[in-house]
Amino acid sequence: MSLKLRKFTLAAGMAVAAVVASVATPAMAQPKEQFFPLLVYRTGAYAPNGVPFANGYADYLKLVNARGGINGVKVSFEECETGYATDRGVECYERLKGKNGGATVFQPLSTGITFALTEKAPGDKIPLITAGYGRSESADGQVFKWNFPLTGTYWDAADMLVQHVAKKEGGEDKLRGKKIALVYHDSPFGKEPIPLMQERAAMHGFTLQLLPVTAPGVEQKATWLQVRQARPDYVLLWGWGVMNSAALKEAVATGYPREKMYGVWWSAGEPDVKDIGEAAKGYSGLVVTGEGGGVIADMKKFVHDKKQGTGPADEVGTTLYNRGLVSAALAVEGVRAA
Repeated sequence: MSLKLRKFTLAAGMAVAAVVASVATPAMAQPKEQFFPLLVYRTGAYAPNGVPFANGYADYLKLVNARGGINGVKVSFEECETGYATDRGVECYERLKGKNGGATVFQPLSTGITFALTEKAPGDKIPLITAGYGRSESADGQVFKWNFPLTGTYWDAADMLVQHVAKKEGGEDKLRGKKIALVYHDSPFGKEPIPLMQERAAMHGFTLQLLPVTAPGVEQKATWLQVRQARPDYVLLWGWGVMNSAALKEAVATGYPREKMYGVWWSAGEPDVKDIGEAAKGYSGLVVTGEGGGVIADMKKFVHDKKQGTGPADEVGTTLYNRGLVSAALAVEGVRAA
């Protein structure tokens, strides 16, 4: 993570703390437990990616309790299955927002759900943390006062990928005349980077090819036929769940070089490449969480070694597990600072 992004994350974390403190009442000052609702998807087409994230999130809350809680206050949590569907996400929000003394914070884990909850959060005075997803324009805190897009937005991610491609080419001026295809999940999530990509295309003179993939993304033959015909210089993959592995399989089938493919951070987990094997070699994606460091050792010692882990021990430290862990840590540390 760059110094600039790290500073942004710390500043945003302090903002979350300020909001949590501002909505606390005297009765809430010393709660018996601090309640964290978990919107998850352990079923459906996105379960292979949603499960390790949910496990990492739950395990971190268990680790917090094993360490004595948040400033001595234990945490409680409850999962609600959304299946990555916006309507179910809203139902979960309504069901959990008032439980156990009130929800501390919500993390929708879906851009579609984020759009829906953005309209509700101000009235309920509940912060929304969107760690690497959600509404990119919510970085403007003057407009979106209850949204906290920590660890970067999709506009950030798209900009990083364009800058990386420019560096490979020898500078931004070398992008003129190039073709870049965006293969994206046809949903609010997948559409988020488009305004940034269009702006960059106009700025640097490259041609942008937009290739939507209907959810869940299993069938992509028509999409990759267009890739084969256009032969873009680079393909940016904006997928989630089974769409990612399906895209890589089609790239292999059409002979598109994987070393010219780059994925957003939701297209760069172990489930995305494990079934592709050696054929995925050369493919790269953004990762924002790192390997975990000391917290992973503590997780094994205080949670999994005591048979309290939510999922299998061998997923601890994997990319999506760590994303869940970090997302939980952002919420917990915001409360601790408050």
